[in-house]
Amino acid sequence: MSKRSLEGTGMIARLSATIFYTADILMSVRLLKKGDSGTIIFVRYLLGTAYLPERFAASGYSLFRNLLPFPDLAFFIDIEPEVAQRRIRARGHRPEMFETIEKLSQVRRVAKRLVADEWIDIDNNEDGQGPFGEVEKVLRERLVLRT
Repeated sequence: MSKRSLEGTGMIARLSATIFYTADILMSVRLLKKGDSGTIIFVRYLLGTAYLPERFAASGYSLFRNLLPFPDLAFFIDIEPEVAQRRIRARGHRPEMFETIEKLSQVRRVAKRLVADEWIDIDNNEDGQGPFGEVEKVLRERLVLRT
């Protein structure tokens, strides 16, 4: 049902997608509070706020940034909207409501503002292993990975 909402158009589809996204957050928070073993990645919820109407994005980010766990290192995997759309098309799925050039550009612009102060920017426009090498380089420089 969530996927169908994302592939839809109009206010009802957007509201439905938002409800499913919120439910996903709440289920993850419940797992965290439960103390289950494993890793839960919350940073995607932080950047999900970039999809909000622009006037609410910064306050939504701030709210979640203060509520959810935050890693010692946070990577913003940046990509030009045209490259992202080419990769989206290559997967062969029906496009989602946020996968137009206009939406990808808007969300990228907002997200870059949200992460400017504390995230490490990684260029993901190159196909292949380049972006992984960038992440590995940062991890080695920060002594998270050792040779």
